[in-house]
Amino acid sequence: MRSLLAVLVLAAGLSAPLAAQGDTMSRGFELERRGDFAGAAAAYADILRAQPGNLSALLGLERALTPLHRVPELAAPAEAFLARDSTNAAAYSIALRAWAAADRPDSVAAVVRRWARNDPADETPYREWGAIMLGTQDLNGAKRAYLAGRAQMDDPSALAGELALVAAAQNDWEGAAREWALAVARYPGYRLTARNALARAPDNARPAVAKVLAHGTPVARRLAAELEAQWGDMAAGYALLLANLPSSNEEAVDALRQFLDAGRAADGPEAARVRGMALEQLALRSSGTNASRLRLEAARAYADGGDPTSARRMLAQLASDGSTPPDMASSATVTLVAVLLKEGQVAEAERQLATLRATLPEETGDRLALQVAEGWIRQGNLDRAGSALANDSTVDASALRARILLYRGDLKGAAAALRFAGPFAGNREEATARTALLALIQPIAADSLPPLGAALLSLARGDSASAVRELTTVAGGLPPAGGGAELRLLAGRVEAGRGRIPEAELLLRAADDSLVPATAPAAEFELAKLLLVAGRTTEAIDQLEHLILAWPGSAVVPQARRLLDFARGAIPES
Repeated sequence: MRSLLAVLVLAAGLSAPLAAQGDTMSRGFELERRGDFAGAAAAYADILRAQPGNLSALLGLERALTPLHRVPELAAPAEAFLARDSTNAAAYSIALRAWAAADRPDSVAAVVRRWARNDPADETPYREWGAIMLGTQDLNGAKRAYLAGRAQMDDPSALAGELALVAAAQNDWEGAAREWALAVARYPGYRLTARNALARAPDNARPAVAKVLAHGTPVARRLAAELEAQWGDMAAGYALLLANLPSSNEEAVDALRQFLDAGRAADGPEAARVRGMALEQLALRSSGTNASRLRLEAARAYADGGDPTSARRMLAQLASDGSTPPDMASSATVTLVAVLLKEGQVAEAERQLATLRATLPEETGDRLALQVAEGWIRQGNLDRAGSALANDSTVDASALRARILLYRGDLKGAAAALRFAGPFAGNREEATARTALLALIQPIAADSLPPLGAALLSLARGDSASAVRELTTVAGGLPPAGGGAELRLLAGRVEAGRGRIPEAELLLRAADDSLVPATAPAAEFELAKLLLVAGRTTEAIDQLEHLILAWPGSAVVPQARRLLDFARGAIPES
């Protein structure tokens, strides 16, 4: 009984100090929260005097002393803590910061040595030491800390990532590349960090960086490939990548994806073609829907890169593969037809569309048929263009038939078809173009004028020189108000677009006939723009002022006013 009473008495005696310390800790937290850091520091210090091994109090004391710029005061309590627990990393870290703030480098080094004895293979003590040096902008000190760790651990790749960052900060990009090569070989997960760090190398340092990495491990060489891609040389990077692709399918897929990510900003046909090659390699290592999607992406990349043969190869596989998801097969067909048309292989595009149209939604099939018809028009084959639209009763098809009639010279039929299509077919730009065509042919009295159709077909086919010659000839046989002025205006615009300023000026001045009020202001406006391009600003201003005064009701007057303000320097060029 007596022994039980003694235990109870002892417990009661101990609980009071513990409760008091708990109250002090709570008071320290509250003072911190209120911004009374001096009061909080005093509270935490009281606890540490009674309990030197209280880590929460030590951490709280650091939080309170830091904003007061009294970090050196942490050295004694941190050392007292370590005297009781020589394995606690947080206490070592606090001691390092305290001695560093007290400008005691020998004490910092001593703490690092004691910390490192706990685990000689652990980089953390030296990493913390270097970080403290970096915090004081002492790059050389940080480098010495990291190299000391490397020497102590007898590991040539230890702390390579940290040393790489220091080297880059010192503009030693070749040294940074050597260290990152070591780092990624040891920790492959560092690759993205290494790539982002080395990608910032200036242009004159990049060859040395690439050379160092290319002579490293396969992981380092793949890093070099990604950097080449990120710097814009996709072809060189891809060749290096393929030569060092891992044998493991999973690792190879990861390497290809990292390469594509690195080169995502590279532009131009070559970059697109290489992107297609990498995507094809990914598709070969994938299956199911993912493989189909990658082949479709590869096809588009090949097409953008000017390699239609490879694009067709990818698309033909997709379009004919019964396991390809319907939406992807449809996209493949659309892209395949577009690729063939871009190549000028209209007949093959039409054949592929006929073969695969059953896999397409009706609206998509109609849209592709329109593109095929456009392809035949560009080749000058109006009969095949009409046949491509034979089963299409949409308004868009009617609008295209109107153009075919016009190219045949059937002005009356074309005008009726253009009115029928109205503003409802195609996009706004296409609707505007149809309105312009209607305005072009309405003043002409003849129902049929094949030479005009031939001229407009030349323009549609991209033969601007022939189009201008033919338009000018037709205009010469028409009165100004009967279409002659409007055809000269069109020819002038085409010549201006070709950069033939003298020829364009002659045509536009000929179109500026006061007897044709629907055409003259537009001709004057085009002439003013041409004069500005030619650097004849004063003449352009005179032309615009004349237009505004002579044709105040014209629809081009608002545009003319804005151009006049620009010509006078009232508004900046946009």
